[in-house]
Amino acid sequence: MKPDVKGQTWWVIGLARSGCAAGVLLRHHGARVIGIDDNEIEMVHRRWEREGLSLLAPRAFDELATGGTWPQDHPHAVVISPGVPPTHPQLLALPSSVEVIGEMELGASFCRADLVAITGTNGKSTTTELIAHLIRKSGLRAEALGNLGTPLSQIADDLPAKAVVSLEVSSFQLETVKNFSPMVGMVLNLAPDHLDRYPDLEAYFRAKQVMAQRTAAHGHFITWTECPEARSWETSAPKFLFGEKDHGAQVFYENEILCFVIEGQTVPLLPIREFALQSPPNLLNALAAVAAGLVLGLDEKSMAQGLRDFPGLAHRQQWVASLGNIRYINDTKATNVHAVCAGLDGYNRPVALIAGGSGKGESYEPLKKVMGSVVQVVTIGEEGPAIGKALEGLVPVKAAKNLDEAVKLATLSLQEAKPGADADVMLSPACASFDMFASYRHRGEAFLESALKLGAQAREVSGE
Repeated sequence: MKPDVKGQTWWVIGLARSGCAAGVLLRHHGARVIGIDDNEIEMVHRRWEREGLSLLAPRAFDELATGGTWPQDHPHAVVISPGVPPTHPQLLALPSSVEVIGEMELGASFCRADLVAITGTNGKSTTTELIAHLIRKSGLRAEALGNLGTPLSQIADDLPAKAVVSLEVSSFQLETVKNFSPMVGMVLNLAPDHLDRYPDLEAYFRAKQVMAQRTAAHGHFITWTECPEARSWETSAPKFLFGEKDHGAQVFYENEILCFVIEGQTVPLLPIREFALQSPPNLLNALAAVAAGLVLGLDEKSMAQGLRDFPGLAHRQQWVASLGNIRYINDTKATNVHAVCAGLDGYNRPVALIAGGSGKGESYEPLKKVMGSVVQVVTIGEEGPAIGKALEGLVPVKAAKNLDEAVKLATLSLQEAKPGADADVMLSPACASFDMFASYRHRGEAFLESALKLGAQAREVSGE
């Protein structure tokens, strides 16, 4: 049953994509909505224009309070965007009777469709889209929503009960969960990340643990056999594992074939050679997506075809341009060390790696283990010196003032070190983008532009 908010006053804090979607949903159901943002109104308007929200935003709010000015009267309830910490002083000053929830929680309360919620440190976006792709191949309506782009609140009202939402969920969103209860909850993996927001690794993991606690008892909790933390978490839902067969996985690889177990029998689904995406991270994403498909009851032929023709996502190990024998690989979404390591582990072409940006409090020492294919590292941004120091003596390192210079240096290094050989310039930063760019997408677009300036030819690629 959808909540009755008619006549109530709600605050929506954080006026970007999630905040605007929440405001429109609340106003559609009769609430009065005050939009609040600590930034000045001019900056808010620039954000709306940059993110394509100029038409949506005016429909989202009855009133705006910006630049640190907050309303005097208390609201019925508050919706916060993922980037707004629940520890914001103004939120802590509210009476305990004022409920504070996240945009995802709001959207879920109005949504009739089944929810498949995916979290983890890496692979969330690709797995979220792949699950939706497999569901569509089975003839059902599926939407890929959440942290990867479109907020759940934006279309929650429009989804029929027979639809399925594949929902990317961040640790930030899980911090404000109260009644959220997905039919399928998934934790892909856990590694250090967001240590600029959390005091330690245990606090970050505890935020993720909410997924196990909130998965519906009549649904399934899915996780990786090689993630001991998530495997140990208590959950009222049955557990379903993907990964290593010897470690209890029900979905796994055997003799280069994706297989699953049903009624004690191993059933082959599809050889790896037929997958559209075959990088190590994407092979793990495929296991997770098929696990979700199995508990949802999708048919085998549809899932196999979905694995054959899934186009992948923009900004994730995406081949975007070529210059002779050199490919330009946009992996700007690799915003932490674990993601870079996963992408480079076992990489079979020479690589000139561009890394750096704004830090998340991580150690760069793990990068040393995946430098086997890397012939040159070019560093950028605030964390460039720290990355260079971590890799000093192991691989040649050069510092660049900006991304244009970095792409040029990386290209020249391959032309000199591997003349005529097939090789890749890869942007895989291990850092956030905010020291130099508006978002990781902006950074990826700038990477392609830098390659084109050198004479590279753009490659037709799929959108997000």
